[in-house]
Amino acid sequence: MKGIRAKDEYVSVFVNNLPEGMQWRWLKQLFEYHGKVIDVFILNKRNIRGKRFGFVRYANINDANKAINRMGILASKVAYRCQFGKI
Repeated sequence: MKGIRAKDEYVSVFVNNLPEGMQWRWLKQLFEYHGKVIDVFILNKRNIRGKRFGFVRYANINDANKAINRMGILASKVAYRCQFGKI
């Protein structure tokens, strides 16, 4: 079928140190600037330092890399840390 992609083609970007008030809609809006966002998920759990974290799933690795490279510059100002891994 045209237009349907296998789930393993998507790339997730790990976003750490999210502000308390961050909602998934805002996170999606922030990351859509860099490419086609498929899904956004913010966990209720916290990391070992008590910070919130989540994942932004992109349609392809190029968009994910753009987000990581561009958000890395903003990381010192916005307090986001991005990493990616294929799921």
